[in-house]
Amino acid sequence: MKGKHSQPWHHTKRLHIRLTADEKKQMAEMAKEHGLSLSDFVRVTITRSKPVMPKAKPDRELFIRTLAQLGKVGSNVNQIAHELHRERIVGNGHHVPDRIIESALSSVKALSNHLITLLTDGAQG
Repeated sequence: MKGKHSQPWHHTKRLHIRLTADEKKQMAEMAKEHGLSLSDFVRVTITRSKPVMPKAKPDRELFIRTLAQLGKVGSNVNQIAHELHRERIVGNGHHVPDRIIESALSSVKALSNHLITLLTDGAQG
């Protein structure tokens, strides 16, 4: 069922069906195995349409969370570098060689790039 109304924000109608607890559990497990929400799983199964928003599989979700945490680490290292630089200009800071800070930032960036590569390669394969 393709066409101009296939965007997720056009899904405004609801379909109510009755299931046993076991049927609903089984459908939810199948949806999870396919990395889909229950609504997308039913929609894709019945209409053969594309999923609206595939859920990240656990390993991909872990990569995404790790990448987010790594971004926070990089931001913290950057803030530390700026503060050390500011204190050095004022004259009351400790001297940390720029190469150490640059190395830390470079390592965070390299690891982030590696994770992004793994994430995008995994999405294509």
